[in-house]
This record gives sequence, structure tokens and C-alpha cells, in this order.
Amino acid sequence: MKGSGPQGRITDDDIKRVASAPTTVEVQAPAPPVEAPVPAQPVEEPTPHPVEEPRPVGKDSREEVVALRGMRRMIAEHMAKSNQTVAQVTHVDEADLSDLVLLREAFKGSAAKRGVRLTFLPFIIKALIPALKEFPYVNSSLDEATGNIILKKYYNIGVATDTAQGLVVPVIKEADTKDIFDLAGEIEKIAAKARDGQLALEEVKGSTFTITNVGAIGGLFATPMVNYPEVAILGLHKITRRPVVRGGRIEVRDVTYLSLSFDHRVLDGAYAARFVSRVIETLQDTKKLLAEVI
Repeated sequence: MKGSGPQGRITDDDIKRVASAPTTVEVQAPAPPVEAPVPAQPVEEPTPHPVEEPRPVGKDSREEVVALRGMRRMIAEHMAKSNQTVAQVTHVDEADLSDLVLLREAFKGSAAKRGVRLTFLPFIIKALIPALKEFPYVNSSLDEATGNIILKKYYNIGVATDTAQGLVVPVIKEADTKDIFDLAGEIEKIAAKARDGQLALEEVKGSTFTITNVGAIGGLFATPMVNYPEVAILGLHKITRRPVVRGGRIEVRDVTYLSLSFDHRVLDGAYAARFVSRVIETLQDTKKLLAEVI
């Protein structure tokens, strides 16, 4: 402000004049605040599901880990499929094989001359054939996709065989066309190949009915699992000499149990029971059995 009075003094008029004049004030905009840098946060990796590492088995451990693979795994998968699919029931009956024991003894010499060992199994197979023909639903399979039952007019008998690698089922094709000596030789041959792991794929395919024989091992009877997609399997068990009642008298006879496990979706219990009775009828009647084996 400049005064208008003597020697540049500021007067009252100067003050009033300045006070009444508009004043422009240049205001500098404040600088925008500078944000402090945010420290970088570490990126969290997704936590994987915990995976239990296989526990090593040391020399002092009382447990051993064995991988389920190869033949054992195939058997496990096949049995699981059968168990999940088949409505399985087992029927057990008793058979007096005293006459069969004598018949086998009579044929053992002829079998030896042919270079084969004659077991009871060829006789069982021959007794099965007329029963399978009379009860065709036992020799069938169920087509899951179409819902049709496939009745088979050929008789390929699977023989469950115990091997070091597990249970395998080589197949005797067209068993109805072979006599007991042919069957005995073929059973011996395929059993040896099974134990040596030399079976061809064709030798384990195409069975229509299966037999499993645990009699040599022991036990009273078992409930074998159906060899899916078949609908039935016959269990053969130990032949033992036991006292039984025959004609009102107690006699010591060669007796065994036969167990038929079957798919109840295809076979009814009465049908399965009649089938087993038919097999036993042939095994207990020498004349009927001879008509089949010769």
C-alpha cells in the first residue's frame, strides 16, 4: 500500500480505499498427496491335498507291503465285477459217491496205459452234460445290454485251477464230445500250463459253466463265486467215509457235498436244486454214469 499523505504517509482515506477495492489472491493448488508405497504381499500358493507317502517297511517291521497287480489284480477286478453284478445264491446237497469210487478204480488201469492220471473230475464233467442239457438255463449267460438270456447249446467247461500266480480258469472246449480219458488228458495238460503261466488267451475264454474243486485241500463245503458272465458254478468238495443210513441200516459210505452258486436273476432256487439232484442221480447210478463215460 502507498500513502497519499505528506511524505507518503498512509491516511485514513488510503486505508478505506484499499479495503473497498477487490483483491485477487493467487493460490497455488496443493500438490496431491503422495501415497506411501504398499509393501508387496507374498502370493500364497494353493495348498495341495496331503498325500500320504508310502511308509517304507524296514527290516524290523512286522508288516509287508505287497502291490496288488498282475494276475492278482485281474482276479480281484473280476471277482468284484461278479459280486457287484450277480444276485448270487448257493445251494448245497450231499452225494454218495461210493459207486463212483469203485468205478474210478476200475478205469485207472486203462487210463495209465494211455499215459493219463484219472481223477474224479472227468466223471463229474460227464455227469454234468446230461444235466446241463436238461436244464439249459444253467448253461447260459445274461446279456445286460439287451436283457436277454443266452441259452448255449455247446458245453465248454471251465476248470478253476490254483496256481502260484492266483486262480485261473482254463477251458475244456466241447466237453460233451470227449470221453473220460480225453478229458483226463486235457485236464492234466491245461493244469500244467496254468501252473507254468503258459496258457494262451483262447484257453481261458469261452467257458459256459465252471467247476471248482477244493476237495484236495479240505473243508466241509464252500460257496464259490459265479464266474461272470456265466450264471452258475459247481463246487466239488472232499470225499470222506462217513456213516450214513441206507435201507434202514447204518453203512460207511464215500460221501461228499456239492455246492452250486447261481445267479438268482436267471435261475430260481427250485430250478437250481433240481439241476444238482440230476447231477447227483447220474453220479450215484453206475449204469447211467457208464452210459455217459464210455
